[in-house]
Amino acid sequence: MKYHTKTQRELRAHERRARLIAELHRQATANDLSAQDKAIRADITKRQETVFWMSIAGAFIVALGSILALLAMM
Repeated sequence: MKYHTKTQRELRAHERRARLIAELHRQATANDLSAQDKAIRADITKRQETVFWMSIAGAFIVALGSILALLAMM
């Protein structure tokens, strides 16, 4: 009878450890996905800023070219 009780205790302890490991795995996965999401958002923001400044630079070049063209006509 003692052997059977010990086996049941070992089984319950194993199940507790398995639940704990599964919970830790879920938490680690959630943290990893959160970090990935932040990195993706930072990359998108950086790309948007680059597009903005390239558009400003393009508009400046077009305006400067137009002014030079007008001055050349005079």
